[in-house]
Amino acid sequence: EQVSQKDDEINIIITPLLENILLGIEKKDYKIYSRDFDDSMKEALPESKFIATQEQINTQFGKIKVSKYLGFLNKGSYTQVIWKGKSDKLADDVLIQLVVSKRTNKIYIVGLWFK
Repeated sequence: EQVSQKDDEINIIITPLLENILLGIEKKDYKIYSRDFDDSMKEALPESKFIATQEQINTQFGKIKVSKYLGFLNKGSYTQVIWKGKSDKLADDVLIQLVVSKRTNKIYIVGLWFK
């Protein structure tokens, strides 16, 4: 189900999930990185692929910091949340997208993109 209809609630609830992902990338810690993934995300990005994914993100962007919450879209049973991020390697902004779904009172990450 959708997480919320309110911007401030989405920001407060979902931003910590993104911060865990970024911390997991920085520390090379799969458990932190994937803590809120649903089973399909864990299958798509298993621990065996994590180091390659982490290295690719670091090569392309370096360290990413969240600079501004931009908003959300509710579509079906999913909520897509977007932020503007800053990279220590690029002058351009980084678009960060998470797709989340609420199931049995827990929020799961079902999609993740850095652009």
